[in-house]
Amino acid sequence: MKTKTIILACWVAGTLLASCDSYLGIKPKGATIPQTAADFETLLNHESVQKVSDVYPTYLTDDVFLPDVAEGTATPGLNSVDLAIKNLYTYQKEVFGDAADDGLWYASYSRIYYYNTVVDNVMGAEEATEQEKRSIRAEALVSRALEYLYLVNGYARHYDENTAATDPGVPLILDENISRKNLVRASVKEVYAQILADLQTALPDLPARPKSNAFRASKAAGVGILAKTYLYMGDYTQALAAANEVLATNGTLMDLKKYAVVKPQNSIGRTNVPQDIDNPENIYIKFAPYVYGMSSKVFGSDELIALYPAKDMRLQIYFTQNFRNIPTTHYVWAPYLRANLAVSTPELYLIAAECEARVGSATRAMQLINQLRNNRIKDHTPLTAANNDDALRQVLEERRRELAMSGMTRYIDLKRLNRDARFAKTVTHATAEGTFTLPANDAKYVLPIPPKVLRFNSGTMQPNER
Repeated sequence: MKTKTIILACWVAGTLLASCDSYLGIKPKGATIPQTAADFETLLNHESVQKVSDVYPTYLTDDVFLPDVAEGTATPGLNSVDLAIKNLYTYQKEVFGDAADDGLWYASYSRIYYYNTVVDNVMGAEEATEQEKRSIRAEALVSRALEYLYLVNGYARHYDENTAATDPGVPLILDENISRKNLVRASVKEVYAQILADLQTALPDLPARPKSNAFRASKAAGVGILAKTYLYMGDYTQALAAANEVLATNGTLMDLKKYAVVKPQNSIGRTNVPQDIDNPENIYIKFAPYVYGMSSKVFGSDELIALYPAKDMRLQIYFTQNFRNIPTTHYVWAPYLRANLAVSTPELYLIAAECEARVGSATRAMQLINQLRNNRIKDHTPLTAANNDDALRQVLEERRRELAMSGMTRYIDLKRLNRDARFAKTVTHATAEGTFTLPANDAKYVLPIPPKVLRFNSGTMQPNER
């Protein structure tokens, strides 16, 4: 069994890292396919599939600042970042070009190939009960749904019930055959329908508590992703119900006032904030591709920093103006905590609060964010709201504080909020080369389909006009 485990681990790594001339470039040759339910469990536990999404869309947002020249080797500047990052930050039409791969696209579809392998094969596995196999399949469906949720929000216009049936989304690959050519993009509506179908199919077979730890999916994980999905669809009633369901049994918040920066000269190990399975807020863990996310890669924008009260521990612990003993003119984002981009308790508090402000009780909306703020801010004075609109504004501000630099969250929020005249905004990045702007609902909010993918599917894959 030990030998087989090693082979399976190598199979996963080869699957997710291999490149070839197919449309997605990932199918391994001569791979050893799992045979038993234990084999599939080994795959679910492998570090290669404990990641999701990406962080680079954050460079499009109003949360980040990049100086023209790096302030030392430990922090970034436009003179030191990769060209693709500079292209994003300055809102160029072309981002990656033919020579560079788009990690969000390729890594996501690589993992989807893996999840499809589990979905397609585990029910025929040996040495397990029917329910054990159904549980493994359910976890793969949950992970696939989360991958597609991020993909469709990156490479398509934001969900709009009036146009979703005709807006091009992303290709839906739902089996192991990823070498097909002439692929087409499913509509945004079709992609969301598949996400919901995967989650609804999975939910009855997910365990009440995760197997081993929060790297494995539970019922709360599935319902939590459902809450995110409904929020992005603008179905606030169902998003609220889903968020409340999870919070009823997973409402623990970590008191950030108990923690501190203990080694300011360090990067990894700067703080004593618990992470991963030691953080009780993590319901379902999926890391960013670079597990420390945006740590030390960006400065907080002046607008973002101004949102934090002086006694907000999120400002004191996660940002610094002295990184590794180098003073900086702006606050560096430097939590150096492994970034969880799947499901966490604070995000569910914020989803519930936003939906209460939109379709429910302003009073409960404020109760929820005050509960969160009590665990984040020293000497916190509870906030109040005059009405639902006032509550919504405050909830969205709190969402921005709490989820800053969290994968694609602010990027997706800008896309969805831009459809509401009350919150639509133009994002501006000022540089020595000029001032670059991204108006609300601009085509550059939609990420370009990778050029390599367009070539492999010439005539069928519709590009995004930017």
